Amino acid sequence: MTEYTPGALYLAGFTQARSPHIGLLLAKTAGAGTMFHIRIDRATSPNWQFQRRKQLVEGDMFLSSLLRISKDLLHLETAEAIIEAAALDIPPPANDEFGECVPWVLKLVQALHAKGIVELADLEKLREEVDSFASGSRAYARRDKFPNLATSKFCH
Repeated sequence: MTEYTPGALYLAGFTQARSPHIGLLLAKTAGAGTMFHIRIDRATSPNWQFQRRKQLVEGDMFLSSLLRISKDLLHLETAEAIIEAAALDIPPPANDEFGECVPWVLKLVQALHAKGIVELADLEKLREEVDSFASGSRAYARRDKFPNLATSKFCH
């Protein structure tokens, strides 16, 4: 059984109407972590933008799944700096098309693999795994439920 563990990396799925939004979560405490993802904020830009922010793990109505992609626990300050630097090297798409978050976050996973942070076995199978897991976790999109947890078979 997968447990939520500070120091681990997760692909976080947020339930939306059409399909889940996916970001990368560095678990920092039992109740929160740092989220690295792209989003559209029409008040500041019509296109996707990178965002790094604190993310509550418990009590978030939309956070419905956490797929663990790191085997070893990471040193939080070092890992956060490495992840942010890698994320900033991946330009967000210069459009507002739906569904761009998954390709972007998978590029981030590839960059972290190249830096030795995670072990990526199969990118396409990871894409299918996170899509299936996040899509199947809609029932966890409630304030009174902890997100559905699993460990990836294709990235550790």
